[in-house]
Amino acid sequence: MWRIILLGLVQGLSEFLPISSSGHLIVLRGFFGMVGRQGQWEVALHGGTLLAIVAGYRHDLRDLIKGAVKGQSTSRKTIALIIVATIPALIVGYWLKSWITQWFIPLAAGAGWLATTAALWLTPDSEYGTKKIKDMSWGQAVFIGLAQTLALWPGLSRSGSTIFAGRVLGLSPREAARFSFYMALPVIAGAMVLTFSSASYWDTSIAVVAIGVGTAVISGIFAIKWVKHALSATRLWRQFGWYTLILGIVTLWLGSGHGL
Repeated sequence: MWRIILLGLVQGLSEFLPISSSGHLIVLRGFFGMVGRQGQWEVALHGGTLLAIVAGYRHDLRDLIKGAVKGQSTSRKTIALIIVATIPALIVGYWLKSWITQWFIPLAAGAGWLATTAALWLTPDSEYGTKKIKDMSWGQAVFIGLAQTLALWPGLSRSGSTIFAGRVLGLSPREAARFSFYMALPVIAGAMVLTFSSASYWDTSIAVVAIGVGTAVISGIFAIKWVKHALSATRLWRQFGWYTLILGIVTLWLGSGHGL
């Protein structure tokens, strides 16, 4: 039981903090001997982070949906931008699912963590950028979507990559984080559908899975608040890069035959 609680805690924190949830779960799953499940654990716990986004942005999402229903152009454009930005990852995830899954190994995660370090250290200062989501162009939405697609690689943080892309394009820290988390909703939902529709078995009770998902929800809500705080002071945001740098180097060393 404590294992699923730990996995849920790690998933909730690492999905939103720019340190890669997939990389952490790969290493922990290997440590616990949870092999042969083709990423099912990762996707199940991702469901908890999906709920965390809904809870953390419930007011914004409510206003966004209500505005779109009422015909507000700003709300409808925001939703359209989210859809456009999501398409690249959904296409690549669908067509290259088997190829991507085979790289869910420590060595690949280590390389991904080093790439995450670069994205964190290159993120513009908090004073840079005041653009809102509604001011984005369609091409800029695609650009952020491509950053999310690259983050399908284990160890390469989805939040770190997409927030970096948004900040480079001039989105304010708050808007970059908001757009990044909005983009995660359809991607996570799509990954869950693809994984569970192709699964031939599930050897863990629903109650145990629910505990893991619940832990991911609680830790995810905390992580969302921490990301907003860290982005307001770029120094804090970049400090995550030291963590991913060390993690990447250690994982590559262990994965090359010295432990993992």
